[in-house]
Amino acid sequence: MPRSLSADLQTQVSSTATKTAFLVELNLSSTIRLTDWYSNITYDSNSYEAGGSFLQVDATTETGQLQVNEIGIRLSNVTNQIRSLVEDGAFTDKEVEIYLAYFNSDETIVGAISFFKGQIRNVGINETINDSTINLTVASHWANWNLTKGRHFSDESQQSFSSGDKGMEFATQTKDDVRWGK
Repeated sequence: MPRSLSADLQTQVSSTATKTAFLVELNLSSTIRLTDWYSNITYDSNSYEAGGSFLQVDATTETGQLQVNEIGIRLSNVTNQIRSLVEDGAFTDKEVEIYLAYFNSDETIVGAISFFKGQIRNVGINETINDSTINLTVASHWANWNLTKGRHFSDESQQSFSSGDKGMEFATQTKDDVRWGK
């Protein structure tokens, strides 16, 4: 994926004292922004809440192939707000954007690049007496390549679209030998 970096970010990336953090934006029914940095971060006029070691983002590799890339995100010691959003099913096909932020030696954010963008494919909740962990699998936009969209050819689908229409009433009946043009 081609990226363009600002001059300040290019300088910081090539520096020997580079510090990085992930900025994760979960666009559920309400947007949740988290970071694995030790304090809250404001980037692009958005505030990312510090999660420290409670937020983990898996590594990913880019290839020139058309493939479904996936990345795992783990949230531990989850708040009731996030747990209720997941339990209510508010995660289905929601977009997640992950940035990689770069900091200078004063720990001031220099800039960030897009690390991964995709949609939540599945979610798992693991709860123990002492901890609650949510595991998200986020897949690239290629994940729904074979998804069939639109209506089904059935009487029920037609009735919900146009009540009283008889056009699909016998759509489930088939005939083995249909001769066209005679």
